[in-house]
Amino acid sequence: MPASGSAEDDPDATVVRPRAGSTITRTQALPPRAHLGPDPSLDPDATVVKPRTAPVDPDATVILRPGAAPAVRLPEPRQLPLALALAPGFRLHEYRIERVLGQGGFGITYLATDVHLNSQVAIKEYLPEEIAFRTGDRSISPNATQHRDRYREGLESFLVEARTLATFRHPAIVRVARFFEAHRTAYMVLEYEQGQPFKTWWPENRHLGEAGLIELLLPLLDGLAAVHEAGFLHRDIKPDNIQVRAADGRLVLLDFGSAGQTVAVAGQGAVVVTPGYAPLEQYGFGRQGAWTDLYALGATLYWAVTGRKPPDAELRMANPRSHTPALEAGAAAAGGVVYGQAFLQAIDWALTVEVAERPQSVAALRRALCTDHVASLDLQEALRDGDTQPDEAHRPLRERLRTRLRRFFDTLLHPPSWPLALKMTLAMVATALLPMGVTAVYNLRAAQDALTAGELRFVEQIALSSAGRISQFITDHRHLARVLASEGELLQAVASAPAASASAPAAPAVDEKFGRFVRANPDLERVWLADARGLVRASSDAALLGADVAQAAWFREAVQGRAHTGDLALGRDETLPGMVLAQPVAAADGTVAGVLALRVRGSSLVTIVDEVRNDASLTPFLLDRDGVVLHHLQEDLVYRSLVPLPPERQAALAAEQRFRRERIESLDETALAAAVLGAQRTGHVAYRSAVHGREEIAGYAPVAAHDWVVGVAKSRTDFEAPLQPLNTQLLWSVLLVGLLFTGLALRFARSIVRPVRALTQAAAALKEGQYEAAGVEVKRRDELGQLGRTFNVMIDVLRQRDRERRREGG
Repeated sequence: MPASGSAEDDPDATVVRPRAGSTITRTQALPPRAHLGPDPSLDPDATVVKPRTAPVDPDATVILRPGAAPAVRLPEPRQLPLALALAPGFRLHEYRIERVLGQGGFGITYLATDVHLNSQVAIKEYLPEEIAFRTGDRSISPNATQHRDRYREGLESFLVEARTLATFRHPAIVRVARFFEAHRTAYMVLEYEQGQPFKTWWPENRHLGEAGLIELLLPLLDGLAAVHEAGFLHRDIKPDNIQVRAADGRLVLLDFGSAGQTVAVAGQGAVVVTPGYAPLEQYGFGRQGAWTDLYALGATLYWAVTGRKPPDAELRMANPRSHTPALEAGAAAAGGVVYGQAFLQAIDWALTVEVAERPQSVAALRRALCTDHVASLDLQEALRDGDTQPDEAHRPLRERLRTRLRRFFDTLLHPPSWPLALKMTLAMVATALLPMGVTAVYNLRAAQDALTAGELRFVEQIALSSAGRISQFITDHRHLARVLASEGELLQAVASAPAASASAPAAPAVDEKFGRFVRANPDLERVWLADARGLVRASSDAALLGADVAQAAWFREAVQGRAHTGDLALGRDETLPGMVLAQPVAAADGTVAGVLALRVRGSSLVTIVDEVRNDASLTPFLLDRDGVVLHHLQEDLVYRSLVPLPPERQAALAAEQRFRRERIESLDETALAAAVLGAQRTGHVAYRSAVHGREEIAGYAPVAAHDWVVGVAKSRTDFEAPLQPLNTQLLWSVLLVGLLFTGLALRFARSIVRPVRALTQAAAALKEGQYEAAGVEVKRRDELGQLGRTFNVMIDVLRQRDRERRREGG
């Protein structure tokens, strides 16, 4: 903290002190953020990092405030680098960063938007600026190897703090919605409490006085008590960390300081304190506990009463006269507001330097503060028990209505407050119907599971059958190509091709043979023969004679001596899809003299796939190795991929023009693709279809003779339809039985409640001295009847005694 009181000096900013020796011979006063440079917007109540000190020497020089005697000054402060903060628009999971709300030595708090819920939240990021920095990929890293353990300990403390706060559900404690780790640090997502810091709100509302301050304070004390009961401490209570909620004017406790405490303790014995609000034990003198937070709360109340905070605890210990007690300072309170003696004494009690002489619990401090406000204290405790209603006259009408509605639902959700007849009726109905309902639901679920398993096996077998037939189809045509390629006529045709005329037919007889072959086989579209140079020498289609096919993929593979099985594709000049099978024609010496090619009609393959359509609920489809749909009943799905294709594959398909598409669009069927792509064996999958927007099942099987996969899909609704009548019957059965049992249970419950109500009414009449109306009509012989008769005897005895008393008095 600075040694002089200039306007830019901040007596409570974050500073780092060197470790002191065995005794303090001189205390160093540091300017705010002395290690960083000037900052004209510093906060006088910022958290401070100091070294742990040894026991204070009574004669030592103490920490000096602005305006006191000069002390050692360090370099001028500078502002925290804005580069450490995440940029607006940056995404953290479902949260979009909007702007920085605040930043300190141990983290940055952002205003963010939950893009799913379209609501604002506050996100606190763990970033101890002294030991860490943000890297180029926006992750956080310790700035030195020796700081790694210190950074990790602080991160773990931050997560413990978040996990603990997440368990709190108190209106006076800021609610943690979630927390997560990312970018090698951690983030805490808190509800964005719109309002004003108590530090700026209270000076404008001092006229509320002691009573108003007590009314604001009591809910905050309850929240702090809940924190302490959970074994947690705040460690940094001050006016800046108390928010006045805009919605209802209540106080909310913000910014727990345990993570910063851990970072400081791990680093060369330093501790985290806010001068004036931190008790002596936070400087390393003694054990911390609930009394630590109570000191800080007392300092906050001292500031609210006097308009200034107490001196630093170290200074008070060294020089007790440096502090003016609240009982004395409150006599001249800011704004001319008068505070009661008991209230001011309670503040002084909380500000006791010695831990043992300080209040040890929130309850003790609450009783002391409310000595002159017993009604408020009783009312507050009654509110916690739910027995009375608070005075909400100071709150807005809308908020009062909302509170009453919430209280109604709280009562509704609190079974002990329900009428006795209702509780008994529900208990009996639940006892009777619950086992029956559970059994029925269990049996229904078992039936559904069994049906689903059967359907999955069914579609899997259908897919396996179709895949087997397609594989056999391809195998047969491969065999056909091999037989044709082995005939001597073909070798002679390519061997006798005239070199001078590339377009001249090599063997008209072969052309005629190919033509007859195609006419006899409806699955074939055409057959042709090319020589080793790629020139077509014979064909069932005269238009192909003399064509150069040397660049075709099937020719390039077959001329190398390998049989080729093509994909089902349109090609550049085809109007209908087909598949090319190519077989090398070998010469006597084993060299490849030519290539025989067969184009199989795609419609023949599609017919095999579609034969399952005798069951209208089944939807067959055929996929290639890339997950591109080669066939589907919905034509708009054909030549689209299940999932997006890699850019390089997109480029290759565009160059091949296999499907005559410049780009293969995706169906985004991720779940289905995960099961079927690259499948080596049959299987089944249950998934939600992105295309149809419904739950479906599918069986699939690979085609052994190719790299295709055959699939058969079915809507879950189709095969579960027979169970719907069973569901309806079950529902009506439970409903009718429930009504019957409810009627019987209600009748039985009322038979118990009516005598109890009669006894209650009789007791009320007895309070008024109306003995004639206090009698109970008894017709029962059970325990309630015996109670009623006993009550009537008591009434008679009381009536007789009252008559005797009157007679003696008369």
